[in-house]
Amino acid sequence: MLELIIVLGIMVVLAGVLVPVVGDRLARSRDARRLSDLKTVVQAVDAYLYDTGTLPDHDAETGYGGWDTSVDGAFITQLVAAGYLREPVRDPLNDATHHYRYYHYAAGYAGIPSDFYVVGILNFETAAYAGQTGAWKGPGYDWSTVFDYVTGGLSR
Repeated sequence: MLELIIVLGIMVVLAGVLVPVVGDRLARSRDARRLSDLKTVVQAVDAYLYDTGTLPDHDAETGYGGWDTSVDGAFITQLVAAGYLREPVRDPLNDATHHYRYYHYAAGYAGIPSDFYVVGILNFETAAYAGQTGAWKGPGYDWSTVFDYVTGGLSR
């Protein structure tokens, strides 16, 4: 009986050590996918812009400050329908805290003379990815203050 209690105690200690390690690895894996997915979205938006001469529209979603998000992803749906993405790209969690955001701004906003877009990852889950902030700013605004990772592009 004593041996069984000792074995169970050892298993509890090992589980207590391993569960956080496995959870952190899963979170880092989701963060890596977020960054990879966002780069795929940027390539699709840039290809769409190059081919059509316009940027994809954004759907001003209630509750997200007018940003189009991967939660419903109208901009992603447009890129899929036009053949620039093979399938919809969604954040691994795709909830109110973890999602991708996209906005198509008109010329003149934040001192940028042409139409442009901003796309970003609102939140990473781990400190390992928190340092990968990307960069997108105009003379009048810096989007890296809002996102854990942000980038964008100018229309022609």
